[in-house]
Amino acid sequence: MPELPEVETIKLQLDRLLKNKIIASVELRLPKQVKSDKKKFLKLVIGAKIKKVFRRAKILIMDLDDGYHLVFHLKLTGQLIYQKISRQSGNYPNKYSHIVFNFKTGDRLFFNDLRQFGWVKLVSANELKNILQEFGPEPLAKNFSFEKFYNIFAPKKTAIKPLLMEQIFLAGVGNIYASEACFCAGILPTRRADKISTLEYRKLYQCLRKILKFAIQKKGVSAENYLDALGQEGEMVKYLKVYGRAGEECKKCGSNINSVKQGSRTSFYCPKCQG
Repeated sequence: MPELPEVETIKLQLDRLLKNKIIASVELRLPKQVKSDKKKFLKLVIGAKIKKVFRRAKILIMDLDDGYHLVFHLKLTGQLIYQKISRQSGNYPNKYSHIVFNFKTGDRLFFNDLRQFGWVKLVSANELKNILQEFGPEPLAKNFSFEKFYNIFAPKKTAIKPLLMEQIFLAGVGNIYASEACFCAGILPTRRADKISTLEYRKLYQCLRKILKFAIQKKGVSAENYLDALGQEGEMVKYLKVYGRAGEECKKCGSNINSVKQGSRTSFYCPKCQG
């Protein structure tokens, strides 16, 4: 599933590419991907101008000039691929292109989704406010201090890594970056949150922010069909230390990377580097 760095990458690209573009038509090739009344969706979206594109947690929001907002969640395999009229190829649309936004310029935006878990909905300003309030603080926000981070997690009596992925506590962090942050900080993903020292928490806070920023620079991890808005793969997979590397050598100490099931997710760790 695209996490904060992947969705942020798409946001940065689409905000530049789509700002002030007018939606001329919309093709609903798989209507179930739209989680709104279809007639209202088409009526209010067609002819609207995109004012701004931004991200909250793992969702992408497009502000329209009619006061409504398009909210996208890519889930596991969703893609938002932009094509200029001058660079259109035979790759899109394909059988996974379930929604196509056509702009007055002739450019197009494809919402592709292999497994069809992703969605888009049209919401009012009040509805958007309610959606955004469901999430915890943004880990890269300027006002997200170590003290706030510590106060969220230190009292909890369950394993730290699943807590980092809880969107009500921290927005946008998923399995990839929670695993990587725990490795960077030298903390086992199974450690109880209330048994982690203040010094270790400071390291975890610093590691998480550093890794997320670096991942955005590398345009994310291309796993589960992830591509950026230009249809290109991210480079972050080359820099992963533990995620998806069970059985391989630790890049730091040479021990084998292990994995453990935590709930429905698999966590990856080095038994020597993490304690």
